[in-house]
Amino acid sequence: MAYIKMAAVCAASLVLTHAFAAGTDARRGADVDASKFDENMAVAKAKRQGAMKWINGRDLPLEGKAFSDVAMWYDRLPSNVTHNVNAGVRNLKRDSAGMQFRFSTDSGKLSFRWTCVSKRISMGHMPATGVSGIDVYRRDKASGKWRFVKTGRISGTRGALDIDWNPGDECLVNLPLYNGIAGFSLGIEPSAQVKPLPPRSGRNGKPVVFYGTSITQGACASRPGMSFVNIVGRELDVPVVNLGFSGSGVMEAEMSDHLAAIDASCYVLDCLWNMGETKSSPKKGRNVDENYERFIRNLRAKRPDVPIVMAGKSDVFGGPPDPRELYVKALYGKLKAEGWRNIVFLPGEGMYPADGEGSVDGVHPNDYGMMFLARAYGAAVELALSGAALDNIHP
Repeated sequence: MAYIKMAAVCAASLVLTHAFAAGTDARRGADVDASKFDENMAVAKAKRQGAMKWINGRDLPLEGKAFSDVAMWYDRLPSNVTHNVNAGVRNLKRDSAGMQFRFSTDSGKLSFRWTCVSKRISMGHMPATGVSGIDVYRRDKASGKWRFVKTGRISGTRGALDIDWNPGDECLVNLPLYNGIAGFSLGIEPSAQVKPLPPRSGRNGKPVVFYGTSITQGACASRPGMSFVNIVGRELDVPVVNLGFSGSGVMEAEMSDHLAAIDASCYVLDCLWNMGETKSSPKKGRNVDENYERFIRNLRAKRPDVPIVMAGKSDVFGGPPDPRELYVKALYGKLKAEGWRNIVFLPGEGMYPADGEGSVDGVHPNDYGMMFLARAYGAAVELALSGAALDNIHP
């Protein structure tokens, strides 16, 4: 099935570590500010001169926000999430993963300003541009594809990005993956306007809802647009809702209610990395044989016509399926035998490239790995949305 065409080795996307990356001048024993020698190494600063008209992010067309009853504007889950859902989900719901502004404007210049909720703007294995930054895409009029424009970086809790713009182009702004937005503003020229765009072409604009782990949330993409969930959204031209919760996607019954409350075009379940194997494992209350079947049956009962993708466990080293994936595959067969339609089982085998280079730390994908995950998950979602006869697939 045609999907994302990838270069044979994606060599252009790989960045080699430079010997002076540590930034220490051996001759003087002093720290070196690389921005003195390369302006592209500097954190983005405000450069716009003259008046700009500023629009609050609350007034911009926003995709990926599934609930209106929220404690903070950019929360991913409603305020009525109870303690029947683990603390990780309740805390990480504040992260803005998967949320996107999508609009057109006749302004020739765009300025973005945002403030993040958390002072932790980066992690040991994930840069600030992915954790707390934004990135901007424009739709190419000739091909209809979204093309990367620029990344917005952050200092402290505040970020700034200024770009020239081709008036009339469609704009897509991806929000941070592992931080929340406390405030967001778009600056445009005083006489310019921002217009919402028609619903996406796929499934009448209904979102594909991804529920899962840190990998689903976006760890460890270098910038938000490289999250596999966001790549799938661009390639299939569908809105996405990202309900990935780092270390915390364990399929509690209440979470199936929250997913079912979303008028989705497709659900993707990708929780195996966070779950235990059996009821006898140390992860009581988090095991596949405790939670998975109850979860998916409740979801299907409340949304009987919405396709579901049951994902296996991704492994950058290409190991055999573990007991969790074998459980899900057997459950898939059981549900098919009961007459369930519109379900897809996506095996973990083949999700990553065979060279083992797709990960930052042996678990979380780098940008190279994200491209392969996007191809695998995109093929599964495309098949689910097609309404064709559904069966086991390989990317």
